[in-house]
Amino acid sequence: MVAKVGNKTLEATTGLDGSFSLQIPGNAQTFTLTVIPPAGQGMAALTYENVPVAAYKSPYGAASEMNIYLPAPASRTLPGYPTRMGYVAGTVTLNGDPVASATPRGSSQLFDPPAPCEDGLVVFGGSRTVTTDNSGQYQIPVTSTNNLYAVSGSLWAGNYMGTDTGNCNTATEYYWSEFQYIPEIRVYLNRSTTSQDVTLEAFDPGTNPSRVVSLQVTHDYSGLSGFHFDPNDSNWNAYAVSIPSFVHAIHSGEVELGQYYFLGQTTKTVRVYNIPPDTTAQQIAFLHWALRRDPNTPQLKGHSRVYQWRDGTNLNQGLTAKFLDTPKPQVNDGANLGTNPTLSWSPVSGAKVYVVSVYDAQGALVWAGFTPNTSVTVPVSLQSGVTYFWDIYTNDQTEMLDYIGMDPAALQARLHVDLNHYPRLKHLQTSPVNRYRGELARVLREALGYLPGPQAAYQNLLQNGYRESVSETRSFTVQ
Repeated sequence: MVAKVGNKTLEATTGLDGSFSLQIPGNAQTFTLTVIPPAGQGMAALTYENVPVAAYKSPYGAASEMNIYLPAPASRTLPGYPTRMGYVAGTVTLNGDPVASATPRGSSQLFDPPAPCEDGLVVFGGSRTVTTDNSGQYQIPVTSTNNLYAVSGSLWAGNYMGTDTGNCNTATEYYWSEFQYIPEIRVYLNRSTTSQDVTLEAFDPGTNPSRVVSLQVTHDYSGLSGFHFDPNDSNWNAYAVSIPSFVHAIHSGEVELGQYYFLGQTTKTVRVYNIPPDTTAQQIAFLHWALRRDPNTPQLKGHSRVYQWRDGTNLNQGLTAKFLDTPKPQVNDGANLGTNPTLSWSPVSGAKVYVVSVYDAQGALVWAGFTPNTSVTVPVSLQSGVTYFWDIYTNDQTEMLDYIGMDPAALQARLHVDLNHYPRLKHLQTSPVNRYRGELARVLREALGYLPGPQAAYQNLLQNGYRESVSETRSFTVQ
């Protein structure tokens, strides 16, 4: 642990239990802390700049605790009891006929979320997804690494085949054509099978208004610089999409309800599950996404996201997503830099803290710095002759103290861009950093059943939404 306080440098090492102790001078206002992990463990170093001393002072003169999580390589191995397993199975029907999937999934796709143009889908707990066989039957394995004898989860089933054009290849709107939601199923983890047949109904606000409603969504691009969304514009280099999801009441998973692409448009009407009036435990979560590509290639060059929510108290209120600009790196791609390079970028209006990350050639995180400034010097010496990647993340809500104690790997996983899941974005290309983020995302989804959401002041999220952005990924070589 290396703390810089003015011109002073304080150092400490962790004990066998991971604890450390640093005494900051009483007249200091802020300090910078760098955490250097043991060599050879695959963990990344972290730096927190301008940490307020007042937050760690006690009126009784006692020290305050500062808990820090170091990001480590992805691992699917979890501690705990041996795996317990059970099954939920049944037949899916529509108008009395079995629903046989024309897009069957393999066992390796159990944790892949439903994708547009798949049919015969059955989702348990928002995280495990299978398809029906030729007889319309399905079977979902449910496991737990905890010492549980039963688990409960919701069931969502249907055909994700709805489009605005009738053709999955040309559509700009994707949604469920038929669906069914069953709030709770209890699965016993003694290798027995719980039986649950499913009858589908229309996912259509016109013919099924008691279960499905429409909601207006508007995009506000005024805060973005360098993004051009109109395909008819010669400078066209950006895509925008809104993804509504149904967040179930009894678990942390969610089911995607559709994908709506804004190609030169600013407003669309989307279909969502009709949450009962005054119900606050269930929500419709929206991810609005703006992605910029290189004007001459399909390479992704940064993206901005807006998260918003509606529940049974305000489901009739439309949403406007005002995007946060992306930081623009001010170090040329492919630059030759020193072993302790200084990285800089353009400021973003509304940003509070910038997270600057450096990755190795495989995309694994080497160091991350948290700073309110628009430049930072990497305090750990990088290896000469080696090429690294770097980028900048920011949002408009999270303060420095909020970042301390968070798991940086969870943020990396959330920033993964799964282009294969989005039909209109499959042609875009990403860097090794995004591929590494994808591995982290898959591990977390399989271990937890969901990806961690925005990490900020949660009491404000439902009222204000949440905006974040990440720059393009650039490279540099250490001299």
